[in-house]
Amino acid sequence: MYYSPYTLYPVGALSARAAAQPREGVLLKGENGGYACLQAWPELGDSPLEYELDALRDGNPLMLGERALKCMELDAGARSRGVNLFEGLKVPQSHATLTVSVTPAQVYNLHQKGFRMGKIKVIPKLASTVERLTNLAAMVPEWKWRVDFDCTLTMEETLQFWDMLPKALKERIDFVEDPCYYNVNEWQQLQDAGIPLGYDTPLHNEKTIPQRTNKPMMRIVKPARHHNNSGLPVFTSNLDHPLGQCWAAYSAAVFYADTPPNQVPLCGLVTQHVYRVNPFSELLGMDITPEFRVPSGTGLGFDSLLASIPWKKL
Repeated sequence: MYYSPYTLYPVGALSARAAAQPREGVLLKGENGGYACLQAWPELGDSPLEYELDALRDGNPLMLGERALKCMELDAGARSRGVNLFEGLKVPQSHATLTVSVTPAQVYNLHQKGFRMGKIKVIPKLASTVERLTNLAAMVPEWKWRVDFDCTLTMEETLQFWDMLPKALKERIDFVEDPCYYNVNEWQQLQDAGIPLGYDTPLHNEKTIPQRTNKPMMRIVKPARHHNNSGLPVFTSNLDHPLGQCWAAYSAAVFYADTPPNQVPLCGLVTQHVYRVNPFSELLGMDITPEFRVPSGTGLGFDSLLASIPWKKL
């Protein structure tokens, strides 16, 4: 196996736990001719990138490594047949992925591009977050909102946040994602208070929740870290390299291939704009719309670029 390091440069803070600092990851190339992306988020509970790479070398991949190998396998099969993995598939449309520092003008411009829902990362300063969310929402009265705290609140603070929201804005909240770490009794209380919830990493250092509340929650699926789920989950990228975005987009397209279009939720697959432009993101397009732009080529695409970058033996 071979690897090629990359660095992505955020245009703003990407979450309450992740500052606007460069993000390091690697592209992987297998002996089978397949490619994959591996980018860790240690501040969100991932093992460091070096640990993931060491585990791959030892033949005992960790969570992200396992998923990268699956991506590599599917990509290799398509490249060997000379076909694009997206052939015959339709990628679900995306919500607008917003950084912590997004401005009202930027939100309005995204509305003009056709987005009808925003997924915003927020900080655990409740008064300023409510004020900011209210101001942003006023710019686009037609939008619904997905609000992600990345498990930075307590249950009590989550209830306080919900109580502070104006009634009209509450009705426009699609879900509040990971307000606090998952606890079945606490999340049941949040739901009983009327809060629509979504979960990505609900338990600290856990992959699944052992016991569910008695009301439905939206499942967030990142193919870079999760196996595809049942129900109607929201697929998102791992805010990683455009190759990783394509893996997420392909996974979503396959999962929803036989689902009526009006039942497919908006996903979070158009995310290249949260970083400065690079040769790969240029091919996805930096003038973004809710439609995911599939790159040309075999497998997940990017044939010429992948052939041109330097590779090292893992």
